Amino acid sequence: MIKEDELSIKIMESKIIFGKKINERAIDFINMGKSRNDSLFIELCFCILTANTSAEMGIRTQRTIMNGFIDYPEEKLRDELKAAKYRFYNKRASYIVGARPVRKNIKKLIAGMDHFSLREYLVNNIKGVGYKEASHFLRNIGIFDFAILDKHILKLMKDYGYTDNIKLGTRKDYLEKERVFNSIASVYGLAPGILDLYLWQIATGKILK
Repeated sequence: MIKEDELSIKIMESKIIFGKKINERAIDFINMGKSRNDSLFIELCFCILTANTSAEMGIRTQRTIMNGFIDYPEEKLRDELKAAKYRFYNKRASYIVGARPVRKNIKKLIAGMDHFSLREYLVNNIKGVGYKEASHFLRNIGIFDFAILDKHILKLMKDYGYTDNIKLGTRKDYLEKERVFNSIASVYGLAPGILDLYLWQIATGKILK
């Protein structure tokens, strides 16, 4: 209970100090969700890039390549990722090229499915996209039903007694941790994707995407 009270204080402090900035970021996400297919696909590529690396690296790489995610041949995309000092340039170039068939219909896909079915579709049909990456993409286009259970969020959950471990080896592991996170979000009256922003700020001192 003491640890939970400590977290409550940290969230309240973050809301007071960073609430306006986080609300602005949420609006940015909603506006991204109104974008055209190409911009949505580039954002999906960003989320593919953030797996097992930092958000900062994903952002820098996305800004460097942008439309290259859409039209570079795989070899050139691989070389550009390598030049950007992105670690997993071979696999991620392959994943992004493999994801391209979804680009032309991604907006219709988003509009035509409920959010949970949409996430399952992304996980099951795009190589390199797991639950974390799919949740990240959906949050970044203004769908706040999901948090991004990365190492920072999981460590915070463990530190404050909400979970005994940070294991995410299976679908069951992820969904169980997500269920706990969503119960925390409900207590604070926040959508999971918004509480995620507050907890990430608490854990890292940063508000990114």
